[in-house]
Amino acid sequence: MITQTLEMTQEDHTASYLLIKDEHLASLVISSQTLAGSRVLMSTYQQVVFSDCVFYGVEFQGDSFENCIFENCTFEFSHFRKCNFHNCSFAHCTWKASSTHQTTYVNCQLDSTLTQLTEAHARTSDFTLDYEYQIAC
Repeated sequence: MITQTLEMTQEDHTASYLLIKDEHLASLVISSQTLAGSRVLMSTYQQVVFSDCVFYGVEFQGDSFENCIFENCTFEFSHFRKCNFHNCSFAHCTWKASSTHQTTYVNCQLDSTLTQLTEAHARTSDFTLDYEYQIAC
């Protein structure tokens, strides 16, 4: 099987107030994109690399991420509800005032701070990242 990797290059790297529903992306590199004030619902991402992306005030709900890489991404005021991350890695990402609710991370590369937060709040499946820190591999 041949897998083709495409890189998204657009003149306008910002998208605001979008409703993205049932999107299915595979084997893509998305770089230097900004998504603000948008909702991403019931979407599937497989082998997608998000590089230098900014997610500002984005609500992810019921989304699935498999074998995805988030590198140098910024998550500010973003929320993950009932999302699933499988074999994903987060390298040098910044988190500020973001939260998760009933979100799972299976075989993901998380730093110790994020790991502690997910374990400490596993009983409630809800936690908030209400301060800024860097995730490092």
